[in-house]
Amino acid sequence: MTGSIDFLYDAANDIVIANLHWNIETEEDVKTWYRQYETYFEAHFNRRVDIIFVHNDFQIKTSIAVLWGEYRARLIKRYTGLSFRVHSSKRVLLFVQTSGVRYDVSTQEAASVEDAIEGIKAMRQRQIS
Repeated sequence: MTGSIDFLYDAANDIVIANLHWNIETEEDVKTWYRQYETYFEAHFNRRVDIIFVHNDFQIKTSIAVLWGEYRARLIKRYTGLSFRVHSSKRVLLFVQTSGVRYDVSTQEAASVEDAIEGIKAMRQRQIS
């Protein structure tokens, strides 16, 4: 079964909120998951954008985690500026952190979307200073 991602653009904060509905189990799942981002970002932005990934309904099978981590890093480097994750399961959090270390990409986690927005605002402010 193919999963889906519900994208919401918060124009006031210039942040994309991506609600994931996926159980990544196969190589084809990873590629389809990535293409959903690719399609969205290329249709709506001609720049990298800050994003919050909401993982309430997101799982990754252990056997595909290495490939997913590679595609995750590609996604972060190509399409996103600052990023946070919200409500990651322990397993997803482990795979995010592993990908972050392996590919030197973002691993920030927040307790809520609101906290993630505040985290992005704070990081933006530090970049200006």
